[in-house]
Amino acid sequence: MMNTVWDGLSETRAHSGHVLFIEEDHFIFPNAYRNLQILTSLKPMKCPDCYAANLAPSDVNSRGEEWDSLVAERMGNIGYSFNRTVWKKIHNKAKEFCFFDDYNWDITMWATVYPSFGSPVYTLRGPRTSAVHFGKCGLHQGQGENKACIDNGMANIRVDDHDKVSNIDSDWDVHVYKNQPGYKAGFKGWGGWGDDRDRHLCLSFADMYRSSKGTVTPL
Repeated sequence: MMNTVWDGLSETRAHSGHVLFIEEDHFIFPNAYRNLQILTSLKPMKCPDCYAANLAPSDVNSRGEEWDSLVAERMGNIGYSFNRTVWKKIHNKAKEFCFFDDYNWDITMWATVYPSFGSPVYTLRGPRTSAVHFGKCGLHQGQGENKACIDNGMANIRVDDHDKVSNIDSDWDVHVYKNQPGYKAGFKGWGGWGDDRDRHLCLSFADMYRSSKGTVTPL
């Protein structure tokens, strides 16, 4: 999906700015787009070391701190946005990504790609979420008989008035979370991505829009 958006689609392959990625089980609040515009414009000034902007905390169970400050923390996997410069850094690690034995793309990023950048990979977000994950059961949850995860498909997401308008102040300072818990370099993976056919198919996706000279090939 990333290869297609950044390097394949005629509408986006020349785009150098931020692209927001969301998934089918992410709920986007009405203020998400405006908040993201503000965050991406503030990032060079408020957090020049931040690689991305996020609409949600990295802790998927959190709805934010409600502080009067911006937050810089580890990259989240809900409502994340980065530019082509960051995409190129990620794409350069295609082999490491494709050969890591974990079927979760986000855990693979946290354990292999981000640590390879040589410095903490921070993302900038607001103190109140603008996107939430409404799915309940993951593939590595509820495997035991007594811990079975049951999702009845119902979502009850509260949207308040201040979720309908931009609620980020450009004058806020930035609170930086350091040494957060979570998957890091050294984690061996949950498995499920050890078949060479999967790994080489992944690598072929990384190369499918690029010529032998490393340039992007138009469709």
